[in-house]
Parts: sequence; C-alpha cells; structure tokens
Amino acid sequence: MGMRSWVRRRRVLRKFKPWTRPRSMAGDKAERGIELLTRTLGPWHPDTAEARAKLRFWLVEEGDPATAIRLAQTEVADRTAALGADHPDTLAARWGMIHLAPKTLGWPAVIAETRRLAEDRARVLGPYHRDTLLTRRSVGYSLRDSGAVAEAVQVFTDVLTELEALERPSDEQLRETWVGLAYTLERHGDFERALVYVEKELAAERCTIYPQDENLGEYHLKMLLEWRDRLRRKGAGR
Repeated sequence: MGMRSWVRRRRVLRKFKPWTRPRSMAGDKAERGIELLTRTLGPWHPDTAEARAKLRFWLVEEGDPATAIRLAQTEVADRTAALGADHPDTLAARWGMIHLAPKTLGWPAVIAETRRLAEDRARVLGPYHRDTLLTRRSVGYSLRDSGAVAEAVQVFTDVLTELEALERPSDEQLRETWVGLAYTLERHGDFERALVYVEKELAAERCTIYPQDENLGEYHLKMLLEWRDRLRRKGAGR
C-alpha cells in the first residue's frame, strides 16, 4: 500500500469517528468511504466493519432506522455466506442487528431473534460465556420493555440461579445479573426483593478496587445509593 493510499484511508477513518455524521460524509460519501476501506483493507477488517456500524448508527439517529436494519441484515447475510453461520463474527453481526430492530421490526420479532441468538451462542461459545449471558439478559430487558415484566423477572431469575450453582461464578456476570433483575423487579413493583439485589451490588461496588485514574467521581456508587434510598421509600410507602 502506497503512502498516498495510506493517507487517504486514514482520512476516511477519521471521518467515521464522530457519533454525529459530519458534513464531509453527507450524501453517498459514507458509502464511498466504505467502498474504499473494503477495497484496501477487505470487507471483514475491523476498521471496515466499524465504518459500516457507524453508518448504521448515523442512519438511526437521522430518523432512518429502516435503511439501517436493511444494512444490518445484509451484513448478517454476507458474514454467514463468507464465514459460516456459527462464526463468532456472524453471531456478533446478528447482535448488532437486534439493537436496531425494536424501531423497525417490533418487540415480538426482537425477542424471538434474541432468544435464537442466545441459544446459538450457548451452543457455539458455551452457556456461561460472557456473550451468551449478555444475550440472555437482553431477552429479559426486551421482555421488560415490551411489557412482559413477569416473564422478564423469570428470565433474570433463571440466569442468576444457574450462575449461583456454578463452583466459581464470574463476579462480573453475577453483578450484571443482579442489576438487571433489580431493575426488572422494581418495574414489577417488587421493591423489597429489588432492594436485596441492589444491596448486593452496593456491597460489591464498595469492595471494588479501581486503578488510580478510574472511578474518580464514584458515579456508580452514588447511583446505587440513590437507587437503594428510592426503593426504601417505595417499600415504606405501601
């Protein structure tokens, strides 16, 4: 790759960094930039894939989720054809498509597709892989947001029960599940049980040791304290 080509590619990549589409990427310029990256780096290079994902994000923010979902579906089909249905990158492309789907396909389709992806990730990656558990929790969040709150509580409860049965469950996965379950229980009106899991997360956060330059504002700890107090008030108000 010549220096001129390298400079041009780096210039294109910088234009894909902002979360709001820059003027320099108006019209079909983003697509032309992706074509250049595909030609010089290949279709599955991380920089090319990141540019395609950023274009989909821009489209959603601009009020065109239908085009974004079509591009995401094409990405899944292309990755499936090139890499195979069970390749982790194909599964990741399906995950990216799911995040665009609520605004276009509706909750029933989103929930069904997320369940299928959770099953496939469990089969390919293992039932307790972080991506598998992330997808299973996403089923719970989607059910909650669609109004099926009791079913969502059961999903989070099942995940937590399975994690707690492991000899050495991941602290990170336990904490993510406590938070998801607590939010869902609060939505369900079960403030006392939600408080149990907020207290668990609060205790874990207080024992967490961060690097010197991280967590300077203790935002998560402050959020948990406010959440705990809110649940206490709600429980006392019954």
